[in-house]
Amino acid sequence: YRKYAQQFKSKPGSYMTTFAILHELTAVAPFPFIYWALEASSVKIPFPDSVVSEGNRFINKARVYYGYEPLEPENRVMMNLVTTYCIVKALLPVRIAASVGMTPFFAERFVGPMVAFVRK
Repeated sequence: YRKYAQQFKSKPGSYMTTFAILHELTAVAPFPFIYWALEASSVKIPFPDSVVSEGNRFINKARVYYGYEPLEPENRVMMNLVTTYCIVKALLPVRIAASVGMTPFFAERFVGPMVAFVRK
């Protein structure tokens, strides 16, 4: 613990940058896997039909505006995306712990050498 605290004191910029990058990666990386799991398992999160159709109506306006085909009123793509987003947000404590745990390794092995290379 003290070793990492001392490294952080000597290079706070590298450690903070590494933590921020890892934090974002732990948010983005699981997104397609969670979405795929929801699609493949056919799990239906119990959203009221009115919420699904109202959400699809709202999204269809944007889809048509950008030239895409509208979704059917009962399509659950948007509900699976919302559920995936909520699961990723619920995993925030795990993501923070993982980011904190991986920060020293990545700061010393990747960010530090990149900073040294750029400075040369």
